[in-house]
Amino acid sequence: MNLRSDEALIRLREGNARFAEERSSARFSAEHRAAVVGGQRPWAVIVGCSDSRVPVEAVFDVGVGELFVVRNAGHVVDDAGLASIRFAIEGLGARTIVVLGHEECGAVSAALAGSTPAWLAPVIDRIDVKGVDSSNAPADAENPLLAAAVDRHVENTVLELKRRLASHREHENPTVVGAAYNLSSGLVRWLN
Repeated sequence: MNLRSDEALIRLREGNARFAEERSSARFSAEHRAAVVGGQRPWAVIVGCSDSRVPVEAVFDVGVGELFVVRNAGHVVDDAGLASIRFAIEGLGARTIVVLGHEECGAVSAALAGSTPAWLAPVIDRIDVKGVDSSNAPADAENPLLAAAVDRHVENTVLELKRRLASHREHENPTVVGAAYNLSSGLVRWLN
């Protein structure tokens, strides 16, 4: 199912409201699974962190086959992630990409700390939090500096995706927006 970006964003916002209000309509039954066995037509791509506390389909109250989810620590977009996103756009027809950060992100926190194990460098080296200050944090943030850093990283990832996807002219550029998930409330805050 292809949706215009404005329709996809409305669905995501409404689904998140249902999730946060505990009115979710789980669509993972055998019938729903059977409906997508022949192929997938996701209407949005979610680029998110691999954090186990952020169950993407549940957060947006969607079912099987509706979202194409690309996840890794800190929602960093490496070459494999970009190839996955392009597959969803060019191969499956998705027109909307949401970069979804979340509060208390361990990868962003590690980037702020500045010292991490060498094996984490491929993630941390892609997170730019230089000069972040807590004055840009959401008012309800428990850790204002980390919240501002998460927002900055989401915004940088949005810009990076727009730039990298614009260089591929085989398709119309998709809509790319940023958001941040609140672990305790379940609400997604839209950044742009």
